[in-house]
Amino acid sequence: MDRKKFITTSALGISSLYFLSTHLLFASQPKIKKQRKTLESPIIIIGSGYGGAVAALRLCEAGKKVLMLEMGLNWEKSGLPFSNLLKPGKSAAWLKKKTIAPFMNLFSLTPFTGALDRLDFEHINVWVGRGVGGGSIVNGGMAVTPKESYFKEVFPQLDADKFYQFYFPLARKELKVNVIDEQFLNDCPYYKFTRVGEEEAHKAGFKTIRVPNVYDFKYMEKEFKNEVPRSALNTEVIYGNNYGKNSLDKTYLKKALDTGNLEILDLHCVDSIELNEDKSYTLQVRHINTSGDLVAEKVFHCKKLILSAGTIGTLELLMKSNFRNQFPLGKNVGENWGNNGNFMTGRNWVRPLSGGTGVQQSTIPVGGVDNWDDREHPFFTEIAPLPMGMDVATALYLLINRVDKKGKVSYDPIAKKLAIDWNESHTEKMRANADYFIKKMNKANGGTRSHFLFKNGFGPNICYHPLGGCVLGEATNSYGKLNDHENLFVLDGSLIPGTIGVNPFVTIVAITEYCIENLIQQNEFA
Repeated sequence: MDRKKFITTSALGISSLYFLSTHLLFASQPKIKKQRKTLESPIIIIGSGYGGAVAALRLCEAGKKVLMLEMGLNWEKSGLPFSNLLKPGKSAAWLKKKTIAPFMNLFSLTPFTGALDRLDFEHINVWVGRGVGGGSIVNGGMAVTPKESYFKEVFPQLDADKFYQFYFPLARKELKVNVIDEQFLNDCPYYKFTRVGEEEAHKAGFKTIRVPNVYDFKYMEKEFKNEVPRSALNTEVIYGNNYGKNSLDKTYLKKALDTGNLEILDLHCVDSIELNEDKSYTLQVRHINTSGDLVAEKVFHCKKLILSAGTIGTLELLMKSNFRNQFPLGKNVGENWGNNGNFMTGRNWVRPLSGGTGVQQSTIPVGGVDNWDDREHPFFTEIAPLPMGMDVATALYLLINRVDKKGKVSYDPIAKKLAIDWNESHTEKMRANADYFIKKMNKANGGTRSHFLFKNGFGPNICYHPLGGCVLGEATNSYGKLNDHENLFVLDGSLIPGTIGVNPFVTIVAITEYCIENLIQQNEFA
Protein backbone atom coordinates (compact mmCIF):
# COMPACT_ATOMS: atom_id res chain seq x y z
CA MET A 1 0.00 0.00 0.00
CA ASP A 2 1.46 3.38 -0.95
CA ARG A 3 1.89 6.17 1.55
CA LYS A 4 -0.99 8.39 0.43
CA LYS A 5 -3.46 5.52 0.27
CA PHE A 6 -2.37 4.32 3.69
CA ILE A 7 -2.89 7.69 5.32
CA THR A 8 -6.17 8.54 3.62
CA THR A 9 -7.72 5.16 4.39
CA SER A 10 -6.14 4.56 7.76
CA ALA A 11 -8.40 4.80 10.76
CA LEU A 12 -5.73 5.47 13.29
CA GLY A 13 -6.75 9.05 13.76
CA ILE A 14 -4.38 9.62 16.59
CA SER A 15 -3.09 12.82 18.06
CA SER A 16 -0.37 14.21 20.25
CA LEU A 17 -2.51 15.26 23.03
CA TYR A 18 -1.90 13.89 24.99
CA PHE A 19 -3.09 15.95 25.67
CA LEU A 20 -17.41 2.63 43.36
CA SER A 21 -19.51 -0.04 42.15
CA THR A 22 -18.52 -0.67 38.62
CA HIS A 23 -21.13 -2.10 36.25
CA LEU A 24 -19.82 -3.91 33.22
CA LEU A 25 -21.73 -5.19 30.23
CA PHE A 26 -25.38 -6.02 30.76
CA ALA A 27 -26.96 -8.72 28.63
CA SER A 28 -30.32 -6.97 28.49
CA GLN A 29 -31.95 -3.64 29.25
CA PRO A 30 -31.77 -3.17 33.02
CA LYS A 31 -34.80 -2.49 35.10
CA ILE A 32 -34.82 1.17 36.04
CA LYS A 33 -35.00 1.93 39.74
CA LYS A 34 -36.25 5.26 40.96
CA GLN A 35 -34.65 5.99 44.26
CA ARG A 36 -37.06 7.06 46.97
CA LYS A 37 -34.58 8.18 49.58
CA THR A 38 -32.33 11.19 49.05
CA LEU A 39 -28.68 10.31 49.60
CA GLU A 40 -26.88 12.71 51.93
CA SER A 41 -23.26 13.79 51.81
CA PRO A 42 -21.70 16.86 53.43
CA ILE A 43 -19.41 17.56 50.44
CA ILE A 44 -19.95 16.40 46.87
CA ILE A 45 -17.43 16.85 44.07
CA ILE A 46 -18.69 16.46 40.51
CA GLY A 47 -15.88 15.21 38.29
CA SER A 48 -12.62 13.40 39.04
CA GLY A 49 -10.23 15.38 36.83
CA TYR A 50 -7.37 17.58 37.98
CA GLY A 51 -9.33 20.13 40.01
CA GLY A 52 -11.60 17.56 41.64
CA ALA A 53 -8.73 15.24 42.51
CA VAL A 54 -6.73 18.01 44.19
CA ALA A 55 -9.75 19.26 46.13
CA ALA A 56 -10.63 15.71 47.24
CA LEU A 57 -7.15 15.03 48.60
CA ARG A 58 -6.83 18.25 50.57
CA LEU A 59 -10.34 17.99 52.02
CA CYS A 60 -9.82 14.35 52.97
CA GLU A 61 -6.50 15.20 54.59
CA ALA A 62 -8.39 17.85 56.59
CA GLY A 63 -10.67 15.12 57.92
CA LYS A 64 -13.68 15.90 55.69
CA LYS A 65 -15.89 13.17 54.24
CA VAL A 66 -16.16 13.60 50.48
CA LEU A 67 -18.35 11.95 47.85
CA MET A 68 -17.16 12.17 44.24
CA LEU A 69 -19.56 11.60 41.34
CA GLU A 70 -17.91 10.62 38.06
CA MET A 71 -19.89 9.97 34.87
CA GLY A 72 -17.16 7.76 33.42
CA LEU A 73 -15.96 4.30 34.33
CA ASN A 74 -13.57 3.41 37.12
CA TRP A 75 -11.20 1.64 34.77
CA GLU A 76 -8.93 0.25 37.47
CA LYS A 77 -11.81 -1.39 39.35
CA SER A 78 -13.41 -2.63 36.14
CA GLY A 79 -10.42 -4.80 35.31
CA LEU A 80 -10.79 -3.85 31.63
CA PRO A 81 -7.62 -2.95 29.73
CA PHE A 82 -7.21 0.25 27.74
CA SER A 83 -6.96 -0.31 23.99
CA ASN A 84 -4.14 0.99 21.82
CA LEU A 85 -4.24 3.16 18.71
CA LEU A 86 -3.82 0.30 16.27
CA LYS A 87 -6.64 -1.78 17.78
CA PRO A 88 -9.37 0.51 19.16
CA GLY A 89 -11.65 -1.26 21.60
CA LYS A 90 -13.88 -0.52 24.58
CA SER A 91 -11.89 2.47 25.81
CA ALA A 92 -11.71 4.16 22.40
CA ALA A 93 -14.89 6.26 22.56
CA TRP A 94 -17.72 7.29 24.83
CA LEU A 95 -20.87 5.53 23.59
CA LYS A 96 -20.03 5.93 19.90
CA LYS A 97 -20.35 3.54 16.97
CA LYS A 98 -17.10 4.76 15.40
CA THR A 99 -13.78 6.00 16.65
CA ILE A 100 -13.60 9.73 17.30
CA ALA A 101 -9.87 10.48 17.12
CA PRO A 102 -8.79 13.72 15.41
CA PHE A 103 -8.17 12.25 11.97
CA MET A 104 -9.70 9.52 9.79
CA ASN A 105 -12.21 7.41 11.70
CA LEU A 106 -13.18 4.19 9.99
CA PHE A 107 -13.03 1.79 12.92
CA SER A 108 -16.45 0.55 14.00
CA LEU A 109 -17.21 0.19 17.69
CA THR A 110 -19.86 -1.29 19.93
CA PRO A 111 -21.11 1.63 22.05
CA PHE A 112 -19.37 1.57 25.42
CA THR A 113 -18.56 4.11 28.10
CA GLY A 114 -15.05 4.60 26.74
CA ALA A 115 -12.28 6.86 28.00
CA LEU A 116 -12.32 9.41 25.15
CA ASP A 117 -15.19 11.65 24.15
CA ARG A 118 -15.59 14.34 21.51
CA LEU A 119 -18.06 17.20 21.88
CA ASP A 120 -18.96 18.79 18.56
CA PHE A 121 -19.91 22.45 18.22
CA GLU A 122 -20.46 24.58 15.13
CA HIS A 123 -16.85 25.66 14.59
CA ILE A 124 -14.90 23.64 17.13
CA ASN A 125 -14.64 20.09 18.43
CA VAL A 126 -13.56 19.48 22.01
CA TRP A 127 -11.98 16.20 23.16
CA VAL A 128 -12.37 15.24 26.82
CA GLY A 129 -11.55 12.30 29.07
CA ARG A 130 -14.20 10.07 30.62
CA GLY A 131 -13.44 7.97 33.65
CA VAL A 132 -12.00 8.15 37.13
CA GLY A 133 -9.04 10.45 36.53
CA GLY A 134 -10.72 12.55 33.83
CA GLY A 135 -8.43 14.02 31.20
CA SER A 136 -5.34 12.58 32.87
CA ILE A 137 -6.33 9.20 31.41
CA VAL A 138 -6.26 10.28 27.77
CA ASN A 139 -3.71 13.09 27.48
CA GLY A 140 -0.04 12.74 26.60
CA GLY A 141 1.07 13.77 30.09
CA MET A 142 3.04 16.86 29.02
CA ALA A 143 3.60 18.56 32.38
CA VAL A 144 4.56 22.08 31.34
CA THR A 145 4.81 25.06 33.67
CA PRO A 146 3.78 28.31 31.94
CA LYS A 147 6.21 31.12 31.37
CA GLU A 148 6.15 33.38 34.41
CA SER A 149 5.68 36.52 32.31
CA TYR A 150 2.56 35.08 30.66
CA PHE A 151 1.20 33.73 33.95
CA LYS A 152 1.46 37.27 35.34
CA GLU A 153 -0.36 38.60 32.29
CA VAL A 154 -3.17 36.04 32.59
CA PHE A 155 -3.44 36.28 36.41
CA PRO A 156 -2.24 39.76 37.40
CA GLN A 157 -4.06 39.48 40.74
CA LEU A 158 -2.10 36.42 41.90
CA ASP A 159 1.25 36.33 43.70
CA ALA A 160 3.41 34.85 40.94
CA ASP A 161 6.41 34.45 43.25
CA LYS A 162 4.35 32.23 45.58
CA PHE A 163 3.16 30.14 42.64
CA TYR A 164 6.62 29.59 41.16
CA GLN A 165 8.25 28.97 44.53
CA PHE A 166 5.52 26.80 46.08
CA TYR A 167 2.36 25.86 44.16
CA PHE A 168 3.97 24.82 40.86
CA PRO A 169 6.69 22.76 42.60
CA LEU A 170 3.99 21.17 44.77
CA ALA A 171 1.93 20.30 41.69
CA ARG A 172 4.91 18.74 39.92
CA LYS A 173 5.82 16.70 42.99
CA GLU A 174 2.30 15.34 43.54
CA LEU A 175 1.88 14.56 39.83
CA LYS A 176 5.24 12.72 39.77
CA VAL A 177 6.63 14.81 36.94
CA ASN A 178 9.95 13.61 35.48
CA VAL A 179 12.16 14.17 32.42
CA ILE A 180 13.44 11.64 29.90
CA ASP A 181 17.10 10.68 30.11
CA GLU A 182 18.97 12.31 27.21
CA GLN A 183 21.08 9.26 26.47
CA PHE A 184 17.96 7.07 26.27
CA LEU A 185 16.31 9.67 24.01
CA ASN A 186 19.31 9.70 21.70
CA ASP A 187 19.58 5.91 21.52
CA CYS A 188 15.92 4.87 21.44
CA PRO A 189 14.53 4.27 17.92
CA TYR A 190 11.04 5.12 19.20
CA TYR A 191 12.15 8.75 19.55
CA LYS A 192 13.57 9.26 16.08
CA PHE A 193 10.61 11.56 15.36
CA THR A 194 11.74 13.81 18.23
CA ARG A 195 15.36 13.87 17.11
CA VAL A 196 14.36 14.65 13.53
CA GLY A 197 11.89 17.28 14.67
CA GLU A 198 14.45 19.04 16.84
CA GLU A 199 17.18 18.91 14.18
CA GLU A 200 14.86 20.38 11.58
CA ALA A 201 13.64 23.06 13.97
CA HIS A 202 17.21 24.09 14.71
CA LYS A 203 18.00 24.22 11.01
CA ALA A 204 15.01 26.52 10.55
CA GLY A 205 16.27 28.80 13.32
CA PHE A 206 13.84 27.76 16.07
CA LYS A 207 14.67 27.05 19.71
CA THR A 208 13.62 23.69 21.15
CA ILE A 209 12.98 22.63 24.74
CA ARG A 210 12.80 19.35 26.62
CA VAL A 211 9.28 18.79 27.92
CA PRO A 212 8.66 17.05 31.29
CA ASN A 213 5.96 14.41 31.59
CA VAL A 214 4.02 12.37 34.15
CA TYR A 215 4.86 9.17 32.30
CA ASP A 216 7.49 7.23 34.26
CA PHE A 217 10.50 7.29 31.96
CA LYS A 218 12.32 4.68 34.06
CA TYR A 219 9.41 2.39 33.31
CA MET A 220 9.73 3.28 29.62
CA GLU A 221 13.40 2.30 29.65
CA LYS A 222 12.36 -1.09 31.01
CA GLU A 223 9.67 -1.30 28.31
CA PHE A 224 12.32 -0.85 25.67
CA LYS A 225 14.35 -3.67 27.21
CA ASN A 226 11.21 -5.87 27.30
CA GLU A 227 11.52 -6.19 31.07
CA VAL A 228 7.94 -5.00 31.68
CA PRO A 229 4.71 -4.87 29.67
CA ARG A 230 4.74 -2.16 27.02
CA SER A 231 2.42 0.83 27.01
CA ALA A 232 3.88 4.03 25.50
CA LEU A 233 5.91 1.78 23.19
CA ASN A 234 2.73 -0.14 22.33
CA THR A 235 0.80 2.84 20.83
CA GLU A 236 -1.21 3.46 24.00
CA VAL A 237 -2.21 7.01 24.93
CA ILE A 238 -5.47 8.72 23.89
CA TYR A 239 -7.49 5.59 24.73
CA GLY A 240 -5.61 5.22 28.02
CA ASN A 241 -2.27 3.81 29.16
CA ASN A 242 -2.24 0.44 30.90
CA TYR A 243 1.21 0.97 32.38
CA GLY A 244 3.79 3.63 33.06
CA LYS A 245 1.63 6.71 33.20
CA ASN A 246 1.02 8.47 36.51
CA SER A 247 -2.56 9.51 35.84
CA LEU A 248 -4.63 10.95 38.69
CA ASP A 249 -5.95 7.56 39.80
CA LYS A 250 -2.34 6.72 40.71
CA THR A 251 -1.48 10.05 42.37
CA TYR A 252 -3.95 12.50 43.92
CA LEU A 253 -6.98 10.19 43.91
CA LYS A 254 -5.06 7.23 45.29
CA LYS A 255 -3.78 9.33 48.19
CA ALA A 256 -7.29 10.66 48.84
CA LEU A 257 -8.80 7.16 48.85
CA ASP A 258 -6.07 5.98 51.21
CA THR A 259 -7.33 8.44 53.84
CA GLY A 260 -10.61 6.52 54.05
CA ASN A 261 -12.55 9.77 53.65
CA LEU A 262 -13.28 9.61 49.91
CA GLU A 263 -15.95 7.57 48.14
CA ILE A 264 -16.10 7.56 44.33
CA LEU A 265 -19.26 6.57 42.48
CA ASP A 266 -18.55 5.97 38.80
CA LEU A 267 -21.09 5.93 35.95
CA HIS A 268 -23.11 8.60 37.82
CA CYS A 269 -24.16 11.41 35.50
CA VAL A 270 -25.40 14.59 37.17
CA ASP A 271 -28.25 16.07 35.12
CA SER A 272 -29.10 19.20 37.06
CA ILE A 273 -28.62 21.09 40.31
CA GLU A 274 -31.19 22.83 42.50
CA LEU A 275 -30.42 25.51 45.07
CA ASN A 276 -32.47 24.99 48.23
CA GLU A 277 -33.79 27.64 50.60
CA ASP A 278 -31.12 26.80 53.17
CA LYS A 279 -28.45 27.33 50.46
CA SER A 280 -27.71 23.61 50.18
CA TYR A 281 -27.93 21.69 46.90
CA THR A 282 -29.98 18.85 45.47
CA LEU A 283 -28.62 16.89 42.51
CA GLN A 284 -30.60 14.86 40.01
CA VAL A 285 -28.40 11.96 38.93
CA ARG A 286 -28.62 9.12 36.42
CA HIS A 287 -26.76 5.92 37.21
CA ILE A 288 -25.92 4.15 33.93
CA ASN A 289 -24.24 0.93 32.88
CA THR A 290 -21.39 0.62 30.39
CA SER A 291 -23.82 0.46 27.47
CA GLY A 292 -25.23 3.83 28.47
CA ASP A 293 -28.52 2.35 29.67
CA LEU A 294 -30.23 3.90 32.67
CA VAL A 295 -29.92 1.72 35.76
CA ALA A 296 -31.35 4.05 38.40
CA GLU A 297 -32.49 7.61 38.98
CA LYS A 298 -31.00 9.04 42.14
CA VAL A 299 -31.21 12.19 44.21
CA PHE A 300 -28.26 13.50 46.22
CA HIS A 301 -28.20 16.31 48.76
CA CYS A 302 -25.16 18.20 50.03
CA LYS A 303 -24.28 21.31 51.98
CA LYS A 304 -21.12 22.02 49.97
CA LEU A 305 -20.76 21.41 46.23
CA ILE A 306 -17.60 21.51 44.10
CA LEU A 307 -17.86 21.54 40.31
CA SER A 308 -14.81 19.97 38.68
CA ALA A 309 -16.37 18.60 35.51
CA GLY A 310 -14.09 20.53 33.15
CA THR A 311 -15.08 23.72 31.35
CA ILE A 312 -17.70 22.09 29.15
CA GLY A 313 -19.16 19.85 31.86
CA THR A 314 -19.20 22.55 34.52
CA LEU A 315 -20.75 25.18 32.24
CA GLU A 316 -23.34 22.75 30.93
CA LEU A 317 -24.43 21.84 34.45
CA LEU A 318 -24.64 25.46 35.56
CA MET A 319 -26.47 26.72 32.49
CA LYS A 320 -28.82 23.78 32.17
CA SER A 321 -29.71 24.11 35.85
CA ASN A 322 -30.31 27.81 35.33
CA PHE A 323 -32.70 27.04 32.48
CA ARG A 324 -34.52 24.20 34.26
CA ASN A 325 -34.47 25.31 37.87
CA GLN A 326 -33.85 29.07 37.81
CA PHE A 327 -30.45 28.33 39.29
CA PRO A 328 -28.74 31.64 40.08
CA LEU A 329 -25.91 32.57 37.71
CA GLY A 330 -23.87 35.77 37.63
CA LYS A 331 -23.35 37.70 34.39
CA ASN A 332 -19.73 36.53 33.96
CA VAL A 333 -20.51 32.81 33.71
CA GLY A 334 -19.65 31.68 30.18
CA GLU A 335 -17.34 34.63 29.49
CA ASN A 336 -13.65 34.49 28.59
CA TRP A 337 -13.71 30.98 27.16
CA GLY A 338 -10.92 29.82 24.88
CA ASN A 339 -9.19 26.85 23.28
CA ASN A 340 -5.79 27.64 24.86
CA GLY A 341 -4.60 28.54 21.39
CA ASN A 342 -4.80 24.93 20.15
CA PHE A 343 -4.08 24.71 16.42
CA MET A 344 -2.87 21.57 14.67
CA THR A 345 -0.83 21.23 11.54
CA GLY A 346 1.72 18.91 9.95
CA ARG A 347 4.31 18.40 7.24
CA ASN A 348 4.65 15.64 4.64
CA TRP A 349 7.80 14.28 3.01
CA VAL A 350 9.94 14.69 6.10
CA ARG A 351 13.28 13.05 5.22
CA PRO A 352 11.64 10.27 3.17
CA LEU A 353 14.99 9.10 1.76
CA SER A 354 16.64 8.76 5.17
CA GLY A 355 14.01 6.91 7.16
CA GLY A 356 11.57 9.75 7.69
CA THR A 357 10.27 10.11 11.23
CA GLY A 358 10.60 6.43 12.10
CA VAL A 359 8.51 3.28 11.84
CA GLN A 360 8.15 2.85 15.60
CA GLN A 361 7.19 5.83 17.74
CA SER A 362 6.57 6.34 21.43
CA THR A 363 3.23 7.96 22.13
CA ILE A 364 4.68 10.21 24.85
CA PRO A 365 5.99 13.53 23.46
CA VAL A 366 9.15 14.97 25.01
CA GLY A 367 10.14 17.80 22.68
CA GLY A 368 8.76 21.19 21.78
CA VAL A 369 9.55 24.34 19.82
CA ASP A 370 9.58 27.48 21.95
CA ASN A 371 8.84 30.54 19.84
CA TRP A 372 6.92 32.37 22.57
CA ASP A 373 9.24 35.38 22.71
CA ASP A 374 8.74 36.19 19.02
CA ARG A 375 6.56 39.30 19.15
CA GLU A 376 5.08 38.75 15.70
CA HIS A 377 4.58 34.97 15.91
CA PRO A 378 4.47 33.84 19.56
CA PHE A 379 3.70 30.14 20.04
CA PHE A 380 4.77 26.90 21.70
CA THR A 381 4.72 23.80 19.49
CA GLU A 382 4.67 20.19 20.56
CA ILE A 383 6.71 17.84 18.40
CA ALA A 384 4.14 15.10 18.28
CA PRO A 385 4.25 11.39 17.49
CA LEU A 386 2.24 9.81 14.71
CA PRO A 387 2.62 6.05 15.36
CA MET A 388 0.93 4.44 12.38
CA GLY A 389 2.98 1.27 12.34
CA MET A 390 4.91 2.36 9.26
CA ASP A 391 7.08 5.30 8.33
CA VAL A 392 4.82 7.87 6.68
CA ALA A 393 7.52 10.58 6.73
CA THR A 394 5.01 12.95 8.29
CA ALA A 395 5.58 15.36 11.17
CA LEU A 396 2.65 16.34 13.39
CA TYR A 397 2.52 19.51 15.48
CA LEU A 398 0.20 20.96 18.07
CA LEU A 399 0.66 24.72 18.32
CA ILE A 400 -0.36 26.51 21.50
CA ASN A 401 -0.88 30.21 20.88
CA ARG A 402 -2.09 33.30 22.66
CA VAL A 403 -5.86 33.70 22.66
CA ASP A 404 -6.32 37.41 22.05
CA LYS A 405 -9.98 37.10 21.10
CA LYS A 406 -11.91 35.07 23.67
CA GLY A 407 -15.12 33.17 23.03
CA LYS A 408 -18.34 32.89 24.99
CA VAL A 409 -20.39 29.88 26.04
CA SER A 410 -24.19 30.10 26.33
CA TYR A 411 -27.14 27.74 26.58
CA ASP A 412 -29.48 27.19 23.64
CA PRO A 413 -32.92 26.65 25.21
CA ILE A 414 -34.41 25.31 21.98
CA ALA A 415 -31.69 22.77 21.21
CA LYS A 416 -31.22 22.26 24.97
CA LYS A 417 -27.45 22.22 24.74
CA LEU A 418 -24.45 24.49 24.99
CA ALA A 419 -23.44 26.83 22.20
CA ILE A 420 -19.96 28.31 21.82
CA ASP A 421 -19.42 31.69 20.17
CA TRP A 422 -16.24 30.67 18.36
CA ASN A 423 -15.31 30.91 14.67
CA GLU A 424 -12.45 31.55 12.27
CA SER A 425 -11.95 35.08 13.57
CA HIS A 426 -10.88 33.63 16.92
CA THR A 427 -8.19 31.46 15.29
CA GLU A 428 -6.99 33.86 12.59
CA LYS A 429 -3.71 34.70 14.34
CA MET A 430 -3.20 31.04 15.23
CA ARG A 431 -3.48 30.11 11.56
CA ALA A 432 -0.95 32.81 10.68
CA ASN A 433 1.47 31.37 13.22
CA ALA A 434 0.99 27.85 11.88
CA ASP A 435 1.50 29.04 8.31
CA TYR A 436 4.67 30.90 9.33
CA PHE A 437 6.02 27.87 11.18
CA ILE A 438 5.35 25.36 8.39
CA LYS A 439 6.71 27.61 5.64
CA LYS A 440 9.90 28.28 7.60
CA MET A 441 10.36 24.58 8.38
CA ASN A 442 9.78 23.56 4.77
CA LYS A 443 12.07 26.23 3.40
CA ALA A 444 14.91 25.04 5.59
CA ASN A 445 14.29 21.28 5.38
CA GLY A 446 12.04 20.53 2.43
CA GLY A 447 8.58 19.02 2.72
CA THR A 448 5.03 20.14 2.10
CA ARG A 449 2.09 21.17 4.25
CA SER A 450 0.16 18.09 5.33
CA HIS A 451 -3.09 18.00 3.38
CA PHE A 452 -3.43 14.30 4.21
CA LEU A 453 -4.05 14.99 7.89
CA PHE A 454 -6.05 18.22 7.73
CA LYS A 455 -8.10 20.18 5.24
CA ASN A 456 -5.66 22.60 3.60
CA GLY A 457 -3.06 21.38 6.06
CA PHE A 458 -4.57 23.14 9.07
CA GLY A 459 -6.69 21.92 12.00
CA PRO A 460 -8.25 25.06 13.54
CA ASN A 461 -11.28 23.25 14.98
CA ILE A 462 -9.35 20.79 17.16
CA CYS A 463 -9.40 21.61 20.87
CA TYR A 464 -7.88 19.55 23.65
CA HIS A 465 -7.40 22.31 26.21
CA PRO A 466 -10.75 24.09 26.74
CA LEU A 467 -10.36 26.80 29.36
CA GLY A 468 -12.48 29.50 30.96
CA GLY A 469 -16.13 30.31 31.42
CA CYS A 470 -15.97 30.64 35.22
CA VAL A 471 -12.87 32.77 35.47
CA LEU A 472 -11.17 33.23 38.83
CA GLY A 473 -12.00 36.63 40.30
CA GLU A 474 -14.67 37.31 37.66
CA ALA A 475 -17.36 34.62 37.76
CA THR A 476 -16.01 33.51 41.15
CA ASN A 477 -14.39 35.15 44.13
CA SER A 478 -10.60 35.06 44.58
CA TYR A 479 -10.66 31.34 45.52
CA GLY A 480 -13.25 29.78 43.23
CA LYS A 481 -16.51 30.36 45.13
CA LEU A 482 -19.17 31.01 42.49
CA ASN A 483 -20.73 34.44 42.63
CA ASP A 484 -24.30 34.52 44.06
CA HIS A 485 -23.64 31.30 45.98
CA GLU A 486 -22.48 30.57 49.52
CA ASN A 487 -21.64 26.89 49.15
CA LEU A 488 -20.72 26.21 45.52
CA PHE A 489 -17.14 26.22 44.25
CA VAL A 490 -15.68 25.84 40.76
CA LEU A 491 -12.27 24.15 40.77
CA ASP A 492 -11.15 23.13 37.29
CA GLY A 493 -9.93 24.64 34.02
CA SER A 494 -12.95 26.95 33.97
CA LEU A 495 -11.00 29.27 36.28
CA ILE A 496 -8.34 30.01 33.62
CA PRO A 497 -9.39 32.74 31.16
CA GLY A 498 -9.10 30.84 27.88
CA THR A 499 -5.30 30.65 27.64
CA ILE A 500 -2.17 29.78 29.59
CA GLY A 501 0.37 29.26 26.77
CA VAL A 502 1.26 25.61 27.45
CA ASN A 503 -0.49 22.31 28.19
CA PRO A 504 -2.65 23.46 31.10
CA PHE A 505 -2.98 20.66 33.65
CA VAL A 506 -0.01 21.67 35.83
CA THR A 507 -1.54 25.15 36.06
CA ILE A 508 -4.98 23.74 36.88
CA VAL A 509 -3.44 21.70 39.69
CA ALA A 510 -1.47 24.66 41.05
CA ILE A 511 -4.50 27.00 40.91
CA THR A 512 -6.65 24.40 42.68
CA GLU A 513 -4.01 23.83 45.35
CA TYR A 514 -4.02 27.59 45.96
CA CYS A 515 -7.80 27.86 46.04
CA ILE A 516 -8.54 24.84 48.23
CA GLU A 517 -5.82 25.80 50.71
CA ASN A 518 -7.41 29.21 51.20
CA LEU A 519 -10.97 27.87 51.24
CA ILE A 520 -10.08 25.38 53.98
CA GLN A 521 -8.28 28.08 55.97
CA GLN A 522 -11.39 30.27 55.73
CA ASN A 523 -13.54 27.42 57.11
CA GLU A 524 -15.63 27.27 53.96
CA PHE A 525 -16.10 23.53 54.48
CA ALA A 526 -16.79 23.66 58.21
